[in-house]
Amino acid sequence: MDCVRCGSAAVAERPERTAQDYRRFRCRDRGRQSNERSAGVLNRAQYPSDVIALVVLWRLRHRLTLRDLAEVFLVRGPVFSHEAVRKWEAKLAPVLADELRQRRHGKRNVRGRHWHVDETHLKVRGRWAYL
Repeated sequence: MDCVRCGSAAVAERPERTAQDYRRFRCRDRGRQSNERSAGVLNRAQYPSDVIALVVLWRLRHRLTLRDLAEVFLVRGPVFSHEAVRKWEAKLAPVLADELRQRRHGKRNVRGRHWHVDETHLKVRGRWAYL
């Protein structure tokens, strides 16, 4: 792993972990500390990344209200407000959308990825029809 701030490869893993059980690292060049989550969008979030991602995915996929999501997860254990859900969605929705778009379309500017159909024949009620 390279240093998040300076990009140096002189990084050592520290034996202790963060409160959320993320690995810690120390840059030997700058003396700065970081963890597995430091370079991400959710750097200073209180909750684990998988819980936050699940909340945002449920919000986007099932169109649940902010307060409904807070209540659903209250039963499961994590306690957070509807405002936290709104902030998480504002941070993660664009990142998720870009990632899904790239997975769907492949890498940009690659030839041979797109194709178009000019004409076709298909079967309608047992007879071939030109479309």
